This record gives sequence, structure tokens and C-alpha cells, in this order.
Amino acid sequence: MKLSVIVCVYNTEKKYFEECLKSIRNSTLKDYEILVIDDGSTVDYSDLVSKYEPRYVKTENRGLFASRMYAITIAKGDYVAFVDSDDTVSFNYHLPMLDKAEVLDLDVVINDWAFHTERTRYFCVNDPLICEDVSVKGDDVLMEFVRHEGRAHSYFVHWNKVTKRSVLLKAKEQLESTDIIMHRHTYSEDALINFFVFKNAKKVSNIHTGYYFYRVHDDQSVNASNKDKLICQIDDMSRTFDIMLVNIGKHMYASEIKYGIIKWRELMSRTHYTYAKTNKHTDLYQYIKDKYHVEKLQASTKRDGELYAKNQLLGDNFLDIDKALRKIYFTNSNVTVIYDKSDLYVSRTMKYIERIKHDITDTERKTLMVPKKIISAKNKFLHNHFVYSMGMLLFKKGSKMRAFLKSKF
Repeated sequence: MKLSVIVCVYNTEKKYFEECLKSIRNSTLKDYEILVIDDGSTVDYSDLVSKYEPRYVKTENRGLFASRMYAITIAKGDYVAFVDSDDTVSFNYHLPMLDKAEVLDLDVVINDWAFHTERTRYFCVNDPLICEDVSVKGDDVLMEFVRHEGRAHSYFVHWNKVTKRSVLLKAKEQLESTDIIMHRHTYSEDALINFFVFKNAKKVSNIHTGYYFYRVHDDQSVNASNKDKLICQIDDMSRTFDIMLVNIGKHMYASEIKYGIIKWRELMSRTHYTYAKTNKHTDLYQYIKDKYHVEKLQASTKRDGELYAKNQLLGDNFLDIDKALRKIYFTNSNVTVIYDKSDLYVSRTMKYIERIKHDITDTERKTLMVPKKIISAKNKFLHNHFVYSMGMLLFKKGSKMRAFLKSKF
């Protein structure tokens, strides 16, 4: 089997979980499995399991980190992809990644991603892996992981990657030699595992064939919704940095990698201090200093959030666009397609389809149309870069209005 798509679920709302499974099943993948690890949910998913037929394994509740580690050991694919149980993928997301990994013998292939809110979908224009082509090997791989000092989301998350299972197993083995197994790690597990993945990987590249849709909602584990949750995040993230720093090893760029991790740690100290200040958790100030090893607390800077400062909307009717492209992909006839060439996603997908559809013998010709993206006036206003920039000037650092603007952009 070529690919295992691992979905770890714990009490995810059923409508989100179904959208997740449906998006994978409706993809272009062939030789693959969906491996669902149910981490002791109290929600009954039996109807979804029978409908979408994943390989379903239910365990006692141990947390996402432990679930992922276990999933790696029982996965059947040569390569592994992770999809969070409340997220979705566009129709041609994983297959091109897998193909590129096999053809070029890559350890990790990274693809594009976008945010999905109840109102709209958008991607961050400043993300270096979305706006650039990256290909690194050897000692440059781990250096690339820390080069952006924690500001390049695409590197340290799991869900936008296809990774050799052998590399993940080696990372798991190295993690188990640390003290991480003594803790119930619930935050930053992506960054922790991927540090060891990139340390072991020999060749890494990226591709632009679709989007992983990271759903934004109030119940996410990354939301520090209360003081206890914030403390947990600080504990997990600071432990992650400590483990990284002692596991750099004898690397050609050891000093540069150490510097990048320390700068990343400083970024997180600013992030968590800003949140603590906004929510008046003044008693956590010294705790943040101690955990992140900083002498002085500073609020988040403009540079800290530059990745998210500018974004591009994918259209309120994205699902209709994706459905039309999927129909074109699976059409065996010669097709004349009418589409908006200025739409980045559509044009990239059409180039991919035209490249692989070279052996059609059917003489019948069809004309198909991809809908133009529709964006409401409200979404255009809320996601306007000028509006965001003015808001950053008008509202004080740490204010609730700044937090509101950042949540909308």
C-alpha cells in the first residue's frame, strides 16, 4: 500500500468529521487507506465508519500525541499523511504529493494550505512555501525547518505533508528516548515530531496542487480559551524547545539551528505574554519568563504576525469550483474547459490535469465550465489588507480589537 491517511478523532462534531472523511474519499487517491484512531471518544461514529469504511481503531483516551505515535506503528502505507478530524482537503491534494515523493525519492513533500472559517476560505500570501518552490537535501533540511524562526507555519505542522513512514518511525524512536513519554503532550506535538522528521530526512520539497483546509472554530485545542489551557500550552511549547535544543546533535549548522530555535522560543514568549496581558493573567508573567528563559517580556511585534497579515480569498463558492475541477479530472473525453486563468488554484489545477491527460483516445469533445469565484462584499472588506493595516495602527498591542482583527484576517 502506498499511502496511509491518518485521522485521529476525539469527540469531534459529527458534521465536521463527516466532511473530513468525505473529502478524502472524494479525492484522486487510489492505493491508500484511511486509518482512523478514535482516542476514546464518547461520540458514536459507527454510522460514519460504515458509510466511509476507514480502518477504524478505538483506544483509551491518551491524547493526540500518543494517538499519532500509535497510528504510525500500525499504518500500512509506505508514506503517511495526517488529516485532523475537523479539517478537509481539496479533491487533488495527496496524490500529486505521493507521486512526487515516489518519483524523486523524497522523504517529505509539502503542499499548500488555507484557513476555513464558517464564512470563507483564504490562504496566507506571505507563507514562503505557498509563494516559493523549495527543494532541500542533506544538512540543509533541518536548517530549513528553523530558518524562519517559527514564523513559517507550513514547516512545523503535520497536516500539509506526505512523509515516508520509515522516517516517522525513526523520529518516533528518537522521541521515545526523551522524557516526552512521561507527559501528556497536547500542544505543539506537530513541531516536536517534525523537528525529528526534518533531522532525519535527506530530501524535502514542496508542490502546489491544492489546499488543506484548516478549520477555525472555538473548540480547537490550539485556542487558549482559559488560564489553565494557556498554562498547558506554555508547558508543552517550552518543553518542545528544550527537547529540540538538546537533540540538535553534531550538525554542520548546529549553531545556526540553535539560534533559530531560541528565536522561535522568544516568539512564543511574546505570543503567550500578549495573550496573558490581554486576558489580565498578570500572575503568569514570571512563569512565562522562567519557562521560555527570557529576561524581559515583550508584546508580539508586527513581524511576528507578518505571515497572516496579507491573505487571498478563495471564493465563497469554492466547493462548486472544486467539484467542477474534479469532474474535469475524471472525464475520459476530450474536453474544452472555460475557466478564469487569473484564479491561481484553478489555473494550477488545470495545468496539472492537462499534463496527465495525454492518452485520451475518445474522439468525443465536451465543453465544460469552471465557475468564477464569488466573493461577498462583507468578506472583501474584512479581508482587505488596508483595513487590517489601519486596524494595527489604530488599536493598541494586546487590545481585544487587535485580537478580533487577527482572528478575522
